[in-house]
Amino acid sequence: MEAIKRLVIKTAINKIKYIGNSKFCVMDEENTLRIYSIEDYKLVGGFRIKLPKNRPLENGVDISENGKYLAIAVDGKKKTSVWDIENKKQLFLLGWHKGNVLSVSFDKEEKYILTGGEDGRAYLWSISTGKMVGALPPHADYILSTDFSLNSLWAATGSYDRSITITNIASMDLSFRKKSHRGAVTKLKFIPNQQMISGDKTGELIVWNYAKGKVLKRLPNMTDQIVDLCIDKDGRFLFIVSTDKKVALYSLENYELITNEFIKLPSSPSSIEYIKDKNYLLVGTLDGDIYIYDLLSEERELRALISSKKYSMAYELINKNPFLQSTNAYKLLENEWNKTLNIAHKFLEKGDIESAKELFKPFADIPVKRAIIQNLLRDFREFDKFKNAVFTLKYPLAYSLANQYPSFKDTIYYKKMEDDWKKVFDLAKEAMLKENNIEKARDLLKPFRGVSQKTPLIQALFNEKQLYNLLKEKLAKKDFKEFFILVKRFPFLTETEEYKRAINFAKTLDRNIQILLKDGDYKKVLSYAGILENFPGYEEKANEYKDKAKILMDFQRLLASKDYHAIFEYVKMYPFLEDVNDFKEIQNEIKEKLAIAEKFAAKGDIEAILNTVGNLFKIKEYSLRIANLIKSAYLQQIIYLLALKLKGEKVDEKIIRAFKRYINLFGFDLEIGDMIEKAKKLKINVDLSGVSEGNINNLIYKNLPFRIYE
Repeated sequence: MEAIKRLVIKTAINKIKYIGNSKFCVMDEENTLRIYSIEDYKLVGGFRIKLPKNRPLENGVDISENGKYLAIAVDGKKKTSVWDIENKKQLFLLGWHKGNVLSVSFDKEEKYILTGGEDGRAYLWSISTGKMVGALPPHADYILSTDFSLNSLWAATGSYDRSITITNIASMDLSFRKKSHRGAVTKLKFIPNQQMISGDKTGELIVWNYAKGKVLKRLPNMTDQIVDLCIDKDGRFLFIVSTDKKVALYSLENYELITNEFIKLPSSPSSIEYIKDKNYLLVGTLDGDIYIYDLLSEERELRALISSKKYSMAYELINKNPFLQSTNAYKLLENEWNKTLNIAHKFLEKGDIESAKELFKPFADIPVKRAIIQNLLRDFREFDKFKNAVFTLKYPLAYSLANQYPSFKDTIYYKKMEDDWKKVFDLAKEAMLKENNIEKARDLLKPFRGVSQKTPLIQALFNEKQLYNLLKEKLAKKDFKEFFILVKRFPFLTETEEYKRAINFAKTLDRNIQILLKDGDYKKVLSYAGILENFPGYEEKANEYKDKAKILMDFQRLLASKDYHAIFEYVKMYPFLEDVNDFKEIQNEIKEKLAIAEKFAAKGDIEAILNTVGNLFKIKEYSLRIANLIKSAYLQQIIYLLALKLKGEKVDEKIIRAFKRYINLFGFDLEIGDMIEKAKKLKINVDLSGVSEGNINNLIYKNLPFRIYE
């Protein structure tokens, strides 16, 4: 595939981000942000930031979902610089890390930033305040990659220690630590359906169910370090760039590698982005170029090949670019094949094999079609024998030939024979069951004696003549349990019209259940699924429908009772409930309270935090999140005291008292360790002997001091 456009930046590309409104952002190694129009590729905005060069093959730059904010890990400074893009203004310089920041990520709602660093620490920051609101579980080695889930309820960190930590940041009460990679985890990407993809330095790729912390699938490996990845708008395809000069394409429907050379690049890639509005793929390189590929640009070429009947070349083009399968041109191509097949069938039925061969010529070089054509032509060498058998009522021979040459079953002669059978058998049933005329029934069925698939039906008609009435009666009463017990006992009944009608009823029932689930009519789902489970092949599906309906009914009752602890426990058990609208409303209410509380935490205002969250801390699942906010507020108070000390004020006793009380409440953690280290540099004699350590998980909100040093 050739690029439709090349933008020359001249300095290595770190990040490409589509921000909607037909615009995309590009951040280069020298911290110049450029904003382009995807319509005409013209520069429509941007600015340069005077910071040390960033590292393009790391994850130290991110641009928020709608292009509002920019975050840059400042090399050598252990800080993250956060910018308002529209106003070209630095908002915050985030600290706390003891080493360089290696990865930064914005959540999809543009409310939080996650940073991970050389110190193995990961911090969650509020964009509205610029303050740390929580610490995620640390790693034993560098954190190289971070990301947020699409619903902003989860975050993940990947480390040089080959492990991944997945944390529910909405509550901070659930976290998984998994060590499933062979190499350092260089890239994380949350995708729909509660899945996440992780890639490492060895080229290994893993698909996770992040809400359960379980590996779903190991994808076929790349040969080099995973640099970046993205998915298409429907979540069907995964694009990967590694340190070689190729874009690999995977199917997320069957988790297979489609091709490791979907696109051959002129130079080493550093970033990749999919633009859903255009079906464009943008690839940034270390040479400072951006290559823009129109994934459907070859549709015009495909149409031209179809018009000129160059079908072999058309299918070759589709094999190289699977995205063409989603186009109208591909539907047109398949229609041409089906039309050719139907016309060829008519020629073959007339015995005109040469005309059929001529018709098939444009498809003869296509492997999958060639096999069909060869089988069809081979079968029809015996077609005259089959046709004569049908016309002369030699049905045993005709059915035998149709079983030997399956293509005959698609002809009008086979359909005529089946129609004759149905008419004859219905008349024979009437003669037996209503008139009790055995001789008439035998005479009617005489041409079909010796047909192997019809023999059991004929024998049953004479030996158990009430069997058909019983089958018909069970179908009329929709007694499918007894209906299929009967069919299981007499397998030949699968050849009856009653059986075919029952199977069609199951298909309709299945479609209706899916609609009812979407509409929230769970009682009807249970009722219909109870019927569906009687059909062979539908038992497992019906049980899934019933289980889901019961879960959703119980969940609705919990939501109505406002038993939040039970609600959140239930969501942990069944993570798909995160996407239920009523649960989203609860989450949004809680998020609003927490956002207000975060602003008070930034000021160190404990009283206001407690007043804002109200009884929220009584919900077990949120007590840890609130405890982290209170901890953050106390840390702000300590920072304030240290600032006073720096100005020469006598606050040593207050600072020591604050340290002791903090440790008494939260235990000795990395953050208080940093504060104590700073205090010692300010010549404060910190003696913590005899201080008992608390635990943040056991924080008692009653009687918390409004000032940590009081």
